[in-house]
Order: sequence, then C-alpha cells, then structure tokens
Amino acid sequence: MSQAIRQDIINIAEEQIDEIKQKIDYHTTEYTIEFIVDKYLEQDDGGSGEIYIPEYQRELIWDIDRQSRFIESIILGLPIAAIIVAGIKETGRLEIVDGSQRVRTVVAFMTNQLQLSNLKTLDSLNGSYFKDLAPSRQRKFKNTSLRMIILSDKADEKVRNDIFYRINTSNLDLTPNSNSLLPNS
Repeated sequence: MSQAIRQDIINIAEEQIDEIKQKIDYHTTEYTIEFIVDKYLEQDDGGSGEIYIPEYQRELIWDIDRQSRFIESIILGLPIAAIIVAGIKETGRLEIVDGSQRVRTVVAFMTNQLQLSNLKTLDSLNGSYFKDLAPSRQRKFKNTSLRMIILSDKADEKVRNDIFYRINTSNLDLTPNSNSLLPNS
C-alpha cells in the first residue's frame, strides 16, 4: 500500500472518529438512590417515569440471590458500576442504556418487593425487607449516591443501541428484543 493511500485511509478514519464522537457527548454525576427510585416510579401521562427502561431492554432477569448480593454491596459501601442513561430530546426523559437490572433491584427493595436471601456477609439480614432495616439504615441506604453517566440528547437511538450492545455482549444472554439490536441480526 502506497504512503498516499495509507494517509487517505488515516484521514478518512479520523473524520469518522470525529463525526461519531460528536454524538457521544456526556457528563458524569451522582444521584441518591432515593432520587433515582422516585424518578423511576414517578408516572407521567404516558405511564412512564422520568427515568425509564426502554422496551428493548431485558426484563428483570437477576434471581433473588443476585439481587440480594447487589443490595448487600450497596449497604456495605462497595463500589457500584455507573448507570448509563441518555437524554431523550423529544421528551426530556432519561432512558436507561445500561443499569436496568440495578435500577429494578433497588426499586424492588425500596418498595418492599425484594426479601434478602442467601447473604454470606450480612447473613443477619437474610429474610429482611427494606422496611425491616433500622430507620437510620433506611436513610443511609436512600441517601447512598450512585454514579450516573448521562449521554446528551445528541446520542440518537443508533448510538444508544450501540452502547447497549457493546456493554452487554459479554454479559448474560440477551432477550430476543435485545438481540434484534445486534448488527447483522
């Protein structure tokens, strides 16, 4: 390959990178669990909260033990992976791109729909619901901050789907709806 052709390829690649990176503008912030749960549960006229899970996302697939370990991790103050959301220009709402299992789990726990089980470290909490925690522990849990990466509304559906795909290709099997987002499917 000649030097001139190679340079043309490099220039084209740089243009592609610049064009795509413009669509992936984001900032990182932290919100309390209470805020995230409230915004998820808050219903608008369309029946969805300000923070919502799109249809292509998996249903809650974590079993009770995995959900319990996640809640235990929060209570213990362990680092939790960031939740990735995207601003939707038309509605002003935040679509969860990655983190739906985590959000659903904290919602289930705070609404007393998740009973902790098979905990190894905090085994005294086995059989407990959120309402069973001491009031001070409930406040600490609700005031725990989770990191959130917020993609700007420049991130169109294709960009959001691509991020979802890249993050989730090494995780659990995807649902048929999620698989439909994969290239060549």
